[in-house]
Amino acid sequence: MIILSHSIIEGFVCNAINIQYKYLITINIIASMVVVSSIDLIPSIQVIVFGVASALFVMLLLIRKRRKSKERLKRLTLEKLKCMDAKGFEHVVADILRAMGYKDVKVVGGSGDLAVDITARHGRDKVVVQCKRYTSKKVTSPEMQMFIGMMLTEYNARKGIYVTTSSFTQDAVELARRHGIELWDGNTLAEIVSRLG
Repeated sequence: MIILSHSIIEGFVCNAINIQYKYLITINIIASMVVVSSIDLIPSIQVIVFGVASALFVMLLLIRKRRKSKERLKRLTLEKLKCMDAKGFEHVVADILRAMGYKDVKVVGGSGDLAVDITARHGRDKVVVQCKRYTSKKVTSPEMQMFIGMMLTEYNARKGIYVTTSSFTQDAVELARRHGIELWDGNTLAEIVSRLG
């Protein structure tokens, strides 16, 4: 007969993998299901209960592994993007926009680009995109002002997206919010890439 104690199962589980607190609740439930005595159930039912508990435990491990893998991919993707040259980065962002359904995507960045690196269409709206491949420097309010000014006066665009591998200063974020500019910082960009990948 299979006789398992709650403390033996929980001890095994916690030593097998470093489980966060939220998983311990689930493991306790599983362990409680498996705590059986020879009087309560016949041996074949004990084996079935143990099998179900084991399957649930394996599912928890797989879910945890998948989350860790996604985080690792996110970091790896962001690191790769930071290592690209400016032109390569602009082309990757253009590819992302195409994958997201934007049409007529053109890389226009270079000298005299008037603070816009990519133009596109989304539905009937003209969209302009500025790309900044920064490793640690944040996008500032003056950079955002330049982009908004060019978006409205030179490009007559209805929508703007500002993309960076880094982040934005608080002033830049507030200015962008007032003018409806979509912001993609490094984490957002990596998330989009992993979702599309």
